[in-house]
Amino acid sequence: MRIRTFAAAAALAAAVLLGGAGQAGAHGDTIVFTITELGDGHTRVAATWANDHDPVTEKVAGTLSATADDGRTVGPWKLEPVAGTPGTFTTRLALPPGHWAVVVESGFPALGRGQADLTVTAVPGTEPSPSTVIDPVAPSTAPSTPGPASPAPPAQTPIAAPPSSSSSDSGPSRLIIGTVLVAIVLVAAELLRRRRAAR
Repeated sequence: MRIRTFAAAAALAAAVLLGGAGQAGAHGDTIVFTITELGDGHTRVAATWANDHDPVTEKVAGTLSATADDGRTVGPWKLEPVAGTPGTFTTRLALPPGHWAVVVESGFPALGRGQADLTVTAVPGTEPSPSTVIDPVAPSTAPSTPGPASPAPPAQTPIAAPPSSSSSDSGPSRLIIGTVLVAIVLVAAELLRRRRAAR
């Protein structure tokens, strides 16, 4: 009885495994990406299985990169699923205006690749966001309207230069020298008086 139960369980497990393998084999192990471009510069990528062309409804780990004719490059940008459209992905950032060679690659749930040449034109009445600007904006060459003339600055009064250190120091130096000479004269007179008193 136990042998029959084990055999039945093994047969059921094998059937489940073979069924899952059959479904995976039907899809294949390669993803095909079809790339299009929307009017605002955002790319839209359709992911399908290579064998049966069914949309890839699983979570896709993939990126988008692009190179322009003038050498600009963007990416790799992460693919984001489009809500309500299974198997369709986009990117948060938009391609700037120009002619781009776009490449999409994935590593999960299977290896995949797709490429296309897209021409992105500027959308009338809109300005690109700072995250999508590649080249700096050239400065405007339009002539500026002259404003009212500014008043002339007030005339500055010339400031006399400070006296040099040599002239400022001459007064105290002369006073010191005079004081020393007077002291010498007084000392000499005192010595002379004492000599006369001693005689």
